Amino acid sequence: MASLASDSPDGLNSILLLFICLIGVIVVFTLIGLLGSGVAKRTGRRKTPAEWLGAIALLSVCATVALYIWGALHVMFMESDTMREACAKAGGEAKAAQVDRYSASYLPLRFTCRIDEGGSYDAAVPGYVNPAMGIAFVLAIATGAVSVVTRDQNRSTSPTVTRGR
Repeated sequence: MASLASDSPDGLNSILLLFICLIGVIVVFTLIGLLGSGVAKRTGRRKTPAEWLGAIALLSVCATVALYIWGALHVMFMESDTMREACAKAGGEAKAAQVDRYSASYLPLRFTCRIDEGGSYDAAVPGYVNPAMGIAFVLAIATGAVSVVTRDQNRSTSPTVTRGR
């Protein structure tokens, strides 16, 4: 079971990734608090389509950040023993025995087992994380943009009140 694999993935900076995850958690809780305060403030009146779209955009941003944190945690806690286990789980013992190095990518989130013969395969990060993160991000951008356009249209078409002198 001699392995030439390095002890850490190429370019993996756990301190930076931990800092990014901490900021992400703060952002998620802040956005949920902002959303909750907006809902509480507007009780008793019907929500406009722009407000609904804005809320969906905030929730989509929260989902994007939470998915990134979830995937990053899978990469962040990789140590030499768990790297080999992740490679064995993803590709089997035979492939894992041929792994000579590891690499990590932060966008898209990926932990890659590199085989000495030139091939590679992904491990550790759940397969649904990157596609779900992409969908949540696109939904956040789309609903946010439509929310802003809808709100601006409502402002421009609403009657203005002028005071007579």
